[in-house]
Amino acid sequence: MSRWQSALHSALSGEHQQNDPTVDNLSTDHPSMIASCEACGALEEAMANGDTSVDIAEVISKGSLVSKCAHLYVGLAAAKFTGDTARVRELESEIRYSVCDPLWAKTLLEFDNNHSPIPYRHYKSLDDFVLPILPQQAKIAFVSDWGTGTPLAHNVMRCISEQNPDIVIHLGDVYYSGTKKEMRDHFLTVVRKYLPEQTRVFNLAGNHDLYAGGAGYYWLLDELNQPASYFCLRNDHWQLLSIGAPPEVGGPQSALSAIPAIEPKEVDWHHHKLKTADGRKSVMLSHYQLFTASGNIGRTKNNEPLALNPVLYEAFKEQIPHIDLWLWGHEHNLIAFEPYAGLQKGRCIGSGAIPVALLWQPYKQLPNLAIPEHIGSAPRINLDCQLDHDGDHYYHAFGILKLDGADGQMNYYQVPGVEGDAEIIYSETI
Repeated sequence: MSRWQSALHSALSGEHQQNDPTVDNLSTDHPSMIASCEACGALEEAMANGDTSVDIAEVISKGSLVSKCAHLYVGLAAAKFTGDTARVRELESEIRYSVCDPLWAKTLLEFDNNHSPIPYRHYKSLDDFVLPILPQQAKIAFVSDWGTGTPLAHNVMRCISEQNPDIVIHLGDVYYSGTKKEMRDHFLTVVRKYLPEQTRVFNLAGNHDLYAGGAGYYWLLDELNQPASYFCLRNDHWQLLSIGAPPEVGGPQSALSAIPAIEPKEVDWHHHKLKTADGRKSVMLSHYQLFTASGNIGRTKNNEPLALNPVLYEAFKEQIPHIDLWLWGHEHNLIAFEPYAGLQKGRCIGSGAIPVALLWQPYKQLPNLAIPEHIGSAPRINLDCQLDHDGDHYYHAFGILKLDGADGQMNYYQVPGVEGDAEIIYSETI
């Protein structure tokens, strides 16, 4: 679905940009995008229920010509994606004599072209990707799931820029699927608009950054002068460690069920940094959660949502007590967790730009989480750190870590709407 949204957005941009302002707003309000999302949702629901050969004709019960064309082409994209050659031939025959707008054919072409093998960058030496650029007195801004290019995202970056950070680190997800165009339009152009040229900017690899194959993501890294998807920023008292994303993350076929992993060789690199910290405080950064209260990590063989990421936990369980703060995104919320799984401060800052409705109850504990036996309880949310809302949707957020020698202060800001100014809603000493 993410790749299809990227393809449709690109097709809309070329087809209608001069006379259709909705294209500039991620195409979210465009009838074609709405119809596509409905079609993808219907396919996803059917396949989640075990029906891998969805009959598009049965899915379409009513709706406009736009909706019917969307279902036909989304079905064709899904059939191509899953390798169902018989279904591809059937749908191509249906489409050939339909009256669908040529826009959909352009979108399918974009879909076919927007994928390639992910060029993960391995280190050659354990000292690779260690950047001694962290000032002794510094402001580091953190934001996640922010790369939408919408007015909301622009306002969040404007508010970040007003804090005058030395470094800005995005914890991943440039939407829809991390094409080069999206990396440019939804990320690079926006940060360059608001941040001074001397501000260093980094971008971790989220799942949406890699759905199109990673070429756009690694193009962005080169533009940012970032060596790899993982890196270490150091000064005399602190180190910031980012976790990369292995190529498997770019496989959307298993995106809903797969447990977010880490490249095995990269684990050795992180262990080396934590063991050679030499008294430095360590801040771990990742797109994916170490643990969750809402079940967005993966599932057990019995289809129970996991509370703890077993891959990340096994990789770092010996070092977790030496991690002073772990920031992650992926969930589109701001959450301060109580100490859990040996980690004193686990924080989710994934509320950079994606709307979250009140009716979704993101601060409610999921009741059926699979609890690790060696821990015996679910992660608990500190409700003193909670975003406000406008009556329908929660506000967006970012964090600022202020370093002064060995002292560290983390402030969490919320940003209301497309014009509101940032305000601190939670602070803590690291």
